[in-house]
Amino acid sequence: MISNLNQQLYKIFPAWENLTTTARKNSKPLYLVGGALRDLLRGEPISDLDFACPAGDMAYWEDSLLSMVKGRFITLGAKKFMTRRLVGQKMTVDLAALNGPNVVSDLQLRDFTINAMAWGLHEQSFHDPYEGHKALQESTIVCVAPENLLADPLRVIRAARFMLQIDGELSPTTRAAMSTAVSSLDKVAPERFAVEFNHILANPQAARGLRELAAVGALQKILPPLAALEGLEQNNFHHLDAFAHTLATVEALDRFCQNNQFSIAPPNPADRVLLKWAALLHDTGKALTKTVDPDTGTIHFFGHERFSAHLARETLVGFALGKDFLKRLTRLIENHLRPLLLNPDNAKKKSLRRLIFDLEGDLDLLLLHALADLEATRGRNPGPRHETLLKLARRLKEIYHLERANFIKPLISGRDLLALGLEPGPAIGIIIKLIHQKQLNGTINNQAEAEAEARLLISEKEIL
Repeated sequence: MISNLNQQLYKIFPAWENLTTTARKNSKPLYLVGGALRDLLRGEPISDLDFACPAGDMAYWEDSLLSMVKGRFITLGAKKFMTRRLVGQKMTVDLAALNGPNVVSDLQLRDFTINAMAWGLHEQSFHDPYEGHKALQESTIVCVAPENLLADPLRVIRAARFMLQIDGELSPTTRAAMSTAVSSLDKVAPERFAVEFNHILANPQAARGLRELAAVGALQKILPPLAALEGLEQNNFHHLDAFAHTLATVEALDRFCQNNQFSIAPPNPADRVLLKWAALLHDTGKALTKTVDPDTGTIHFFGHERFSAHLARETLVGFALGKDFLKRLTRLIENHLRPLLLNPDNAKKKSLRRLIFDLEGDLDLLLLHALADLEATRGRNPGPRHETLLKLARRLKEIYHLERANFIKPLISGRDLLALGLEPGPAIGIIIKLIHQKQLNGTINNQAEAEAEARLLISEKEIL
């Protein structure tokens, strides 16, 4: 694989040959580093290229790249870790200065050995001082040095992410380094956590990554309401404590997002991430609501779903996940018990229609969550509850498809149209109906598309 790196890159990045020729002819050090090299060695497709060069050559290589491809450079990151990104190409190209006097000094500061490799264009040589290629072949995440995780504790989470990405394992040394670095996680900006967690939750084996983070205490440190669930005894519907149940729910979703008894199509990546965030935080309110009946000893968690929704929003407020994401997350958590409490044999149609209307387009996600929640609840006789949920799902989906137009709320309102500059009058109602019809047809799927269509209708005066 190493021997044909150039050949692979010629196909992926047309400027590669000119870039290599320039580096060799002028003896200007330039290295391909990071994830692109790792994924090329794994035979995986890549969408970005990361280059590193001596700090004094940054301007030279910027000019050289711009002479070969169209685009412009923008600056990312703080001065110490500044990266120059070339935009205007299908392939993302990043250029950064070597951290130290040479490539080896740079690689020794990186997180894991699979990311501490470099290909020198100017010398046509492969640099692998920490045997990252061997670790890649053995599917093992090995930290370059334990102190590197302390230098940037986010690497604790990245260890789990890369473990899932290569379908591998963590080395004992890496686990020990992760445990040591957990106490420093509060130094990391929350929005950086969001990126890594989203990668983990998008993976079909997300629960495995979360269990590794839980084992070293990182999951509980980053999401404090989860820590209160450890050892929290539940009622006799459950066979696990509240924390173990939470992880089991995510594990069940890993399976049900691929295949499920409801014949629900696999959710798209964004919805899959949303659903697993909801599962991860759906029972956090139990620690605040636990009561024990003094006469029977029965454990209750009355209203825990509302507390859980509040804690989820409060916990994720700094994660920069977006208002719409948090709105949908809150809605899923607040309603996660409803499918498990409704009986399709005696529930009024009005109650079923209300549930569908309240969930808008997230009914399928709620049903998958309920199925996973039940799967992770193997206490007193779960069989009948499982059959009831399947029957309920069929009824809900029948009602939804028969009355779909009544359940899909318009993406745009009169207030939105006034904000776009439309004058008050009958045109407002007409535009809302036209856009809603396109929603029902599936040609408009989000707020941004609805606003774009509204601007078009206003500018072209199609409504007059």
